[in-house]
Amino acid sequence: MVRLVKYALVGLIFIVPFIGNSQSYATAAAPVDCDGITHDLFAELDAGKVIVIGWTMPCATCAGPLLQVHNSVLNFAVTNPGEVEYWMTDDFANTSCATIEAWSNSNGISNAFFFSSSELSMYDYGSAGMPKVVVVGCTDHRVYYNVNDSPTGIGARNAIDNALTDIAAGCLTSVDNLESAFTEMKCFPNPASTEVKLSFTAEPNQQLKVEVINLAGAILYDAMISNLNESNVEINIDVQSFNDGMYFLKISNAEVSEVIKVQIQK
Repeated sequence: MVRLVKYALVGLIFIVPFIGNSQSYATAAAPVDCDGITHDLFAELDAGKVIVIGWTMPCATCAGPLLQVHNSVLNFAVTNPGEVEYWMTDDFANTSCATIEAWSNSNGISNAFFFSSSELSMYDYGSAGMPKVVVVGCTDHRVYYNVNDSPTGIGARNAIDNALTDIAAGCLTSVDNLESAFTEMKCFPNPASTEVKLSFTAEPNQQLKVEVINLAGAILYDAMISNLNESNVEINIDVQSFNDGMYFLKISNAEVSEVIKVQIQK
């Protein structure tokens, strides 16, 4: 579905069509695992980790592919200790943690963090599939692997290798593009109660997307900015309807993104 989005740019109002959510980058999430520990996906990625997420119903046909992926992840525990994590989660958060853990352990999947959390949504990465696996990494939170129904250990391993290579290189491609795309990203006031002003410096003649995302990964605000003709950009975002809590402000172009956090406090 196409919806119209209104945004302000240096005193002007534009209305442009915005379509869907990109599958190129991870969606902000902070799920609580089956041991009651919160995992901030973006914080983990920013710290240099590679996160492998596997969804199961659970189902008998899910076991083989997800075990292959598990074993590939396990190999990195020796070569890259502490750098690759496997997150095993229920498909629609309607299966208990006890069932997810028991099913995983009975199928040899033991070295993982287990979840039954709606914050890990398959639809953030395109369509649903059983099983489904994504591999995400690097400081721009990019998706390296996204396969429905028939993920493989080899596919996941190659994706993890690619992510680790980029991380070892400092994700230089993303950083270089980011520096030429948009810099000096700030938001104020922070904490905010009624309005947040997002400011950044951008190169002209590009299209940028601005989003406000809550901890559940839901996009509460989105805007497309195109035909930039000034380097200093300011956008005012109305947050009066937002509940108190932590949110992510994300700005991205076709290749890279940057995220900062803002606290809403009434």
